[in-house]
Amino acid sequence: MTILIVGCNGFIGSSLVSYFNGQGFDVSGCDLAASSTLACTYHSVVQGASNWNLFFQNNRFDYCINAAGSGNVGYSVQHPLADFEANTVETARLLDALRLHNPACRYLHISSAAVYGNPASLPVSELAPCQPLSPYGWHKWLAESLCREYVSLYALPIAMVRPFSIYGPGLRKQLFWDTYQKYLANPDHIELWGTGRESRDFIFIDDIGPAFHVILEKGSLTGEVYNLASGTETTIQDAVHSLFRHAGLDVSIRFNQQVREGDPLNWRADVSRLSALGFQAQTNLETGIRQLASWLRMESAH
Repeated sequence: MTILIVGCNGFIGSSLVSYFNGQGFDVSGCDLAASSTLACTYHSVVQGASNWNLFFQNNRFDYCINAAGSGNVGYSVQHPLADFEANTVETARLLDALRLHNPACRYLHISSAAVYGNPASLPVSELAPCQPLSPYGWHKWLAESLCREYVSLYALPIAMVRPFSIYGPGLRKQLFWDTYQKYLANPDHIELWGTGRESRDFIFIDDIGPAFHVILEKGSLTGEVYNLASGTETTIQDAVHSLFRHAGLDVSIRFNQQVREGDPLNWRADVSRLSALGFQAQTNLETGIRQLASWLRMESAH
């Protein structure tokens, strides 16, 4: 079986290359860099000028996962047009090239739990109304609408995944990385947004590949959406204290009591739809944070 990982050099994409290689797939990847050290057939593309039509004329795939795009909420608030181009316009180009040249390819689109905004109740199911709080969330939602368009009008086999808070070694942004960098910069003054009682539903990076694999092989791919999470709610203060505990550090953290623009308050996913396909997350938060803390210590030693 052949699979294309779009955005293969990123945190999620590189993990997917490794996972599908291990499953015996013929893996190809594409990204913006001129080259890649990953174990796959690599194609360099240029955002905005990438000719997906020519690419799919010359290459055929059984599966395609779109792990590309911008993944920074704060950046999207400051640069909404750039985020729209990366997360929505490129999706339209990719979908239309698949329509024209590889319509049987089973396509999995990575959206985001950011489309939910602040859910009215928890756990949030895939049927909950979407009320994005940031340009990033809006653009992910628009990309989902494009996917539904190509399912409805052109019968492309497409499913969408809404990951909640993916974490793990290799992620050089977001909560755990940012908090650890603040510790390295000033161990006596670590200030984070919010109250600490905000919550997230964390899922470890090693669980992503198996989840996507199950969807591609067992999902209907008729435009359905799957939450991807552990189904467990964890407060921010508990998560960061766990990180420092596993790093062997005794630190004091101050929460500034202010909500950062674009950030939701509380998340916990209803994961029953994905569970019905046979997927179960294998890495609990303590185990995952232990691995993450070890990686962060090694990174800071370099």
